[in-house]
Parts: sequence; C-alpha cells; structure tokens
Amino acid sequence: MPAITGLWPIKLIDHRARLISVALALCLLPLAAIAQEPEESAESSVASSAISSISKSSEAPLYLSRDIRDKSLIAAVMDDEAQWLETEHGKILALYRPTEAKKTLGVLILFHAAENPQLWPPALENLRANLPRYGWETLAISLPQRYPAAVPARPSSSTASASTSSATAEAETPAETPAEEAVAASSSSSAPSSSNAASSSVARDVLIATYADAAFNFLKEKGQLNTVVLTDNSSVFQIMQALAPQIKENSRDTTVVDGPLQALIITNLQQQEPITKQELETIFSAKQLPVLDLFSAPIDAEQMQARELHRAVAMRKKVADYQQLLIDDQPKSVEQDHQSFLLGRVRGFMQQKASGTELKAQKNNTQQ
Repeated sequence: MPAITGLWPIKLIDHRARLISVALALCLLPLAAIAQEPEESAESSVASSAISSISKSSEAPLYLSRDIRDKSLIAAVMDDEAQWLETEHGKILALYRPTEAKKTLGVLILFHAAENPQLWPPALENLRANLPRYGWETLAISLPQRYPAAVPARPSSSTASASTSSATAEAETPAETPAEEAVAASSSSSAPSSSNAASSSVARDVLIATYADAAFNFLKEKGQLNTVVLTDNSSVFQIMQALAPQIKENSRDTTVVDGPLQALIITNLQQQEPITKQELETIFSAKQLPVLDLFSAPIDAEQMQARELHRAVAMRKKVADYQQLLIDDQPKSVEQDHQSFLLGRVRGFMQQKASGTELKAQKNNTQQ
C-alpha cells in the first residue's frame, strides 16, 4: 500500500493545539487576576464601611440632643459660672456670677427666651457681666422659646433618593425596647439631661414656672433673698403667673415687698410679641411691686400703642411705683463696657427700690 505524504499526523496536530491553548491561558491568567482585583477591593471596602457604620450605629451618641451638646460645651468653657439646676423636668443650665464688691446688695435674675446664653442680646449680657462689679450678683437662665425652632430645609432632589432608601432601611430595622433605650441613654454620656429633650411635650408655662422655682431655690440655698427679676416681654406673663400669687401685701412697711422678689424689670425686646391687656393685669397685680418697663428705639406706632397700654393698665391696677423708660439708640454694648447707659439706669433703679430691703426687714423684726 503506498504511503501517504504531505499531511501532518492527527495526534501531532491535537498535541500542538493543546500546547497553544495552554500557553494562551497562562498568558491571559494575570490579566484576569488584575481585572478582578478592583472588583474585589471595591467589595472589601464596601464591606468594611458597612461594618464600621454598623459599629458606629451600635454605639450610643455622645450627647442625647443638640441642646444638651451646646449647653455642655458652654458649661465646659464657663466652668466657674455654670450651674446645673435640678428640676422635675431635667437639669437646666444657669450662669451664676457672684459679687465683685465688698458688699453684696442683692441679686438680679435674668430670664430670657433664647436657646442659649451666647445668643442673648448684647445689652443683657452687658448687665449680666458687669453688675457684680457694683455689688449685684447675677443669675442668668434661658427660657423655652415661645415659638418652635424653624423646620430644617428639605434635601435636594439629588439626595432625596438616598434619604428615602435610608429611611426605608431604618423602618425595616426593629425598634429598641424601652429597656434597651434606657441602657443606651445611661451609657451614652455623663452630660445632664435637658428639659428641652426630656420634656418636649410639657407646656411652656409649666416649664417656665419650674425654671423660676429652681432659680429661687438655688438662691435660697445661698442665703440670698434680696432678689430682682428681669425678663423679656415674651416671658414676663409666665414668670409673674408663677410668682405673683406668692406676693402678699405688706401693711407694716410698704417699701418692702412681702414675696420672693423686690422689683421687676421688663425688657420689651420682642416687639412682634406684644403683651395683651389680660396678661398685663396679671403682671401688675402686685401693687407694691416696683416695675421698670424698658422700651428701646426705634419708635413706631405699634410701640407707642404698647407703651400707652402698659401705662394705663399699671395705673388702673394702682401700681405704687411704675416707671417707663425709653432707651435711645446707644453704641453697641459689649462685656467690657462698664458704664453703659442701660447698666447705669438698671443699677439706679435697683439701688433705690431693692437695695438692702431684706436686711432692713430683719432689723425691724429684731426691734419688735
């Protein structure tokens, strides 16, 4: 049989094809590994970030609310003046500044409806910081605002889907039981609880009455009974609603008020919140309580109407000592201004109406 020439053997062709395929596979293997590395690294980074977020969410927050955080930071900076007062609705932050003179004439309690003392008007901060130089201690307490805080702006459309997905994920997670919440709260931080967070459902007038009681109890423990109250027009009704029933008529000495305070100073700072006629009747219900009613420029029709109403109600309620003062535009008060116009007028009023009246009353009792 003649031999077949010009053709490769079949076995040899299969063997060489296998070698070529194996070589190509070896060459492409590093490329495939390199292509898979970014995917694996991305997956690992996503996994690590998810684990870290889970661990962070499982940890209790440092502060229970933003309000507690702000007040705790203020207390840390002003540790020599900060005082945490205990109330039935949680602890509140007060700034107490003792006297810097040889003789203590009394104490001025400043109530103002602002979230934190650093947001107070400069004129009030000027009084708080400088009256101790002249023998008057100060105790400053921020009251709950009359209106709730503004609602934060809605997120943009680019973040709406992300917030929706996160809200859905939060809704799918099981809610903590009260016991778990208590454990988280107890282990979160040593910062005092805030009444704004712990008692957001409590009525504002109830909270203000509670704050006033805490302030007077604090001063009573220090033996300071000669007290003047300064408050703004958005809170004076709630303050006097709590204090006026404690004031009794003193027929023995009309210059001494038989009650927790010896004089009242009203600062009409929120012109958009005028005091109503019915509220003024409660504020001026104590006839023997001296009142200094402060208004500030600029003057307009609404302010003139409010001033006339205040004066008319005070006269009708037969307030023995009612003074109304209009403060013109003054240079911006700063803490270092020891001779501001408002500081001098407030000092003069307290010196005349409330200075040393408690000592005088004790002397009369001793003689009798």
